[in-house]
Amino acid sequence: MGNRTVVILYNDNTHQWMNDPDLGKKIDFGANHCFMNKSTPGADLGFGRVVECAHADDQTLAILEGYRLNVVAHNFWNRTQTFDDVQAELLRAWADRRGYRLVKKSEKK
Repeated sequence: MGNRTVVILYNDNTHQWMNDPDLGKKIDFGANHCFMNKSTPGADLGFGRVVECAHADDQTLAILEGYRLNVVAHNFWNRTQTFDDVQAELLRAWADRRGYRLVKKSEKK
């Protein structure tokens, strides 16, 4: 697998990026200067930001707020996991880091 790049484009600046012939080059440049939300000046596109560049096997739980992506938990792909497993594991990791324990509710019999 390769890498993934997550980009936030600002709707208020659509007029800038919708016809920008260099948009792909700008994203490529930003992706090469951004790693796991530790942005550098190269991640700023002027009308958006490259907010994450990570291996495609990485799993990221994030909160989008304003023009930021705030990573709250991170894990790595495991072929035995279902999507439900992935969600629960990321939520458990976030809860643990915040001092909480994620516990499944008991089911009615």
